[in-house]
Amino acid sequence: MVLSDARGRIVLRHAATRRQRVVMDRASAAEGFDYSERSVGTNGIGTALVERRPVLVRGPEHYNPLLEELTCASTPIIEPGTGRLIGSFSLACSMRDVHALMTVMTGDVGRQIEARILDEAGERRRLLVHAYLVLERTGTGALVVDEEAVLANRLGLAHTGPELHPLLWRFLSEHGPDRIRQMQVPLTDGLHDALVEPIRDGGTVAYSVRLLPRRPARPPDDPPVAAPVISGVVPVAVREPLHFRDDVDRQLETAVRHGETIALTGGSGTGKLRTALRTLRRAGGADPLVVEPHLDAGWFEAARTAVTEGRGLVLRRVHASPSPTVPQVQALVAPGIPVVITVDLDNADDAVLGLVRRVTTTVRLPALAQSREHLPALVHAMLAELSEPESATRFSPAVWDLLVSWPWPGNLAELRNTVGLLARRAAGGTVETDDLPDELRTSRRTVGLLQSAEREAVAEALRAACGNRSRAAQALGIGRNTLYRKMREFGIG
Repeated sequence: MVLSDARGRIVLRHAATRRQRVVMDRASAAEGFDYSERSVGTNGIGTALVERRPVLVRGPEHYNPLLEELTCASTPIIEPGTGRLIGSFSLACSMRDVHALMTVMTGDVGRQIEARILDEAGERRRLLVHAYLVLERTGTGALVVDEEAVLANRLGLAHTGPELHPLLWRFLSEHGPDRIRQMQVPLTDGLHDALVEPIRDGGTVAYSVRLLPRRPARPPDDPPVAAPVISGVVPVAVREPLHFRDDVDRQLETAVRHGETIALTGGSGTGKLRTALRTLRRAGGADPLVVEPHLDAGWFEAARTAVTEGRGLVLRRVHASPSPTVPQVQALVAPGIPVVITVDLDNADDAVLGLVRRVTTTVRLPALAQSREHLPALVHAMLAELSEPESATRFSPAVWDLLVSWPWPGNLAELRNTVGLLARRAAGGTVETDDLPDELRTSRRTVGLLQSAEREAVAEALRAACGNRSRAAQALGIGRNTLYRKMREFGIG
């Protein structure tokens, strides 16, 4: 009897008589030896692993002459529920001792091993597998997830990847419903509508996720002119989103469509400048000028020249002193040239608040901690912007777990810097936990009772104040800036 791992390496051998041991030793069929097809050619172990089905290899059918005295019946061992190949079980004997039931016995032992694996996984895993088997043959993608694993049917596999489990489980553990409900869930390729149902057994919980058909794509606000048909193919214009979050993207599109002056606000590193430039391109601002009034005394003349030339304009960090005046901004936006202002209203004085409210339409860019479901898509997009071989870099599942757990106080700027650093270190390979900066490797700390209570206190104060942050800060006995910092830390919108 021989047991191998999924790579064909023998991990256990049992030979009852000395004659059997001699034959097996002569063929190097012992613990530690590699019996994959790649190493040994056709043989019971390696061939069963390659074909993922029971096989019977008779003496001369072996590629290795040392195995020609043996006949081997072998079966792959498949992890129940996941379908993952984890090894093989084989019965081997001399040619003269072959029995007609060898293949049947081998298959029976293999199924017993699989049943034992399922039993040892405990009641929780059996519950997970049972829920998966209920969904497995549905006509749509289906997933079942608990704290340790994700099971997917064939259609659900298109939405999986090493980043899926930490992303989906974190989301469901925080937002999972008490009963079956339709909601959007984050998968590796974006948000999907799904029917989510909790699966409970005692104190444990898992979720079944039945994916719903995608909604028809929202047409662009300004449909492009129909392109000519070339060789029977009609090019389709794809609208690049102005922001990765749909709600923010809709606000920006509406403001652009109505020709409004936009003020982008949000914490440091939330991508205000990049979003401003993308918005100006959508609004028709060619070769936009970026000025920072607090750094350049002659900014107004440069900005007025740019407006006269028909260029787009970004007034950056207008909350910093000295700030532009209302007449200055009004003079720049009057000709109808696209203008975008970036400002941190959380750290602005009353004069800047008045300026922004009188002249602009305000759109707040969220902290990354409030948008964790978009993190995989953001990482992939950032990798795609790099040159080769860095652009081919991938992250191990353990790394994804840590990335999703990290609060990202520096927002998109911190994420972009981290992705670039890891891509340079891996140079197209796979990033492992040892490649991470020290602070990310220790990010999976357990949230203590004190921190949980603090988060709940902040959330309750905001609810009681109907979202008024000044009143919430006053009720908590802290400054407004401290409240904003706590909101970013806890991912509270």
